[in-house]
Amino acid sequence: MNIRGKTKPPNDPATLADASAPTPAPPAQDESPAVVPAPPADDELTTLRREVAELRDKNLRLLAETQNQQKRAQRDRQDVLRYAEAEFARELLVILDDFERTQEAAKAATDAKTVADGVRIVYDHFLKVLCAHAIAPIEAIGRPFDPAVHEALLQQPSDEYPAGTVMQELARGFTMHERVLRPSRVIVSGGAGAAPHTSAPPSAEEQK
Repeated sequence: MNIRGKTKPPNDPATLADASAPTPAPPAQDESPAVVPAPPADDELTTLRREVAELRDKNLRLLAETQNQQKRAQRDRQDVLRYAEAEFARELLVILDDFERTQEAAKAATDAKTVADGVRIVYDHFLKVLCAHAIAPIEAIGRPFDPAVHEALLQQPSDEYPAGTVMQELARGFTMHERVLRPSRVIVSGGAGAAPHTSAPPSAEEQK
């Protein structure tokens, strides 16, 4: 006995309902970005070593450049100090030329006045050069004795100058920018009838 499976006819309502049913959508795929695997630890170490080497090389170059700049600056300072008086020396050489010409003229001069005039011209030129460099003579004769700018070698009686006044200058003193290069060497009046002596007279402050 043959048993046949039951088949639904084509126009069966159940068959038509199954055919019209929507087909289920496939499952949605994950759209998140793919995770990039981390580089191996050896590659990171190699990169770090390369960066450290580059920084070390850069620092060494900067250090060398700084040292070179310091050396150049030191040489420049030494040159400035070494040749600081070069301009002054050139001006003094001009005065030396004047002296040599005056000396030659003195050999042919027939009177002392001509020689004296030549020496006076050179002397005045020399003073101008000193003044151009802020070097000025110290006033002494007729001024009250000042131990800051005067050096008393003698004290003598004088009817012309009061006691404590410079009456004679033995060597002129000079200042430079208000600093004493050397004091004036002077003889100081001890007043009328005072006994001469070689000790330094009291200063103006001490006399008060």
